Amino acid sequence: MPKIIKDVEKTIRNCAIELFVELSYINVDMRMISKKSGVAVGTLYNYYENKKQLYLCILKEGWENTFNKLDAISELTISSEEKLRNFIRMLYEDIEARNGLGKDLINTSAAELKDDKEINNLKNGLILRVENLFKCINKVETLNKCSKIDTRLAESLLVSMLTMLEFHRNDKEDNINFLVEFISLTVK
Repeated sequence: MPKIIKDVEKTIRNCAIELFVELSYINVDMRMISKKSGVAVGTLYNYYENKKQLYLCILKEGWENTFNKLDAISELTISSEEKLRNFIRMLYEDIEARNGLGKDLINTSAAELKDDKEINNLKNGLILRVENLFKCINKVETLNKCSKIDTRLAESLLVSMLTMLEFHRNDKEDNINFLVEFISLTVK
């Protein structure tokens, strides 16, 4: 008699997330996910065509949730300083909660993800939201002298967050304060 697993898809995703965080996308295969989740490999393929599809589903779900939070902050009618602080804090905390899952939006080490349309759409959505925040808080329009500055500044903010989470994990408040001050100086 086959064993019954409650919430199979949720179990698969949770186990896959743990493995992707611990071992990275490149080092995980469907057999490992099968073993960890207790779901037969064939059953995994009933839910997900392949590892890449499972990974992208996990990323999309997580980042779309983050995008909704960022959009809500952007729509608040608060001072630009409060908006910047709330935006950076929320983004920092969401990236921190992922434990490195999703770094592929910034730096893709897996060849099969490097030119993936869905990864690029997520990355572009994230960059666009950060750029829009900069434009919202930029009162003097100094960044508009070069069209690529907004994008590079957005990418710099994201890479800085990842670096701080790696090298200064226990200094959350200091990291957030630094990022807020840095961006405040840059965009005003």
